[in-house]
Amino acid sequence: MIKTTTTKATYKGIEIRVVSDISGHGTTYSCTKNSGKPKMFEKWFATQGEAIANERQEIDAVLQ
Repeated sequence: MIKTTTTKATYKGIEIRVVSDISGHGTTYSCTKNSGKPKMFEKWFATQGEAIANERQEIDAVLQ
């Protein structure tokens, strides 16, 4: 079941929220942002830090 965590960050004015998915293999994390467009949670990571780092890279790629 996918749930929003309490972890939030702001990067270059964009709010990032971490979501978690608890399955039989443990908890994995992904991110969503306030871009106004829905995002399919396609990349999952073992830690919240990895998920946030990936989201920052995606934001940088879009803003370039």
